[in-house]
Amino acid sequence: MANLFNRERRRFEAFIRQHRPSLLGLARRLSVRSSLEAEDLVQETFERAMQEFESLKDRTDAAAAAWLCTTMTNRFLDYCRRQRTEVRGMPHLALVQEGVAQAESQENWELVSTEEFQKAVERLKPHLRDAYRLHAEGRRYNAIAEHFNVPVGTVGSWLTLARRDLKDLLLPQVAVARERGATSS
Repeated sequence: MANLFNRERRRFEAFIRQHRPSLLGLARRLSVRSSLEAEDLVQETFERAMQEFESLKDRTDAAAAAWLCTTMTNRFLDYCRRQRTEVRGMPHLALVQEGVAQAESQENWELVSTEEFQKAVERLKPHLRDAYRLHAEGRRYNAIAEHFNVPVGTVGSWLTLARRDLKDLLLPQVAVARERGATSS
């Protein structure tokens, strides 16, 4: 069983080596005017190919290449549609963000000292803390992803979790500081 798995894995790796250069060229042409990284597009295409490899491995090289190019193009078009939907939704998103900003401003974040904030950052899980610090230093998601050798989406997830955890850690301190302010008035 292990030999069969290793043989299939080697076949898929050979498949990737064979088709990657042409796919990367296509991905670069497709993504030249978008924020999508060509490497990410190639990776997503090969992830899909891995799921369909049972039927792909018996196709001719030309048929497999056509399938890969079509799949990549469809992935890119899906990305473009999502971007267009997000742009169209921006006015509504702005209204939601204003509501969130108002709610957060009522939480009196200014009551948290720099020292308390740093202590909360220290309490984050190591990968969340490191990703958060890199982002706070001005690094972009792509650079952080390269630093950790993870997909960009993982970085986004880590930063979301870090912000959520920081909020959970700091809200009790805000409540205590607000209570102190109310009793001293």
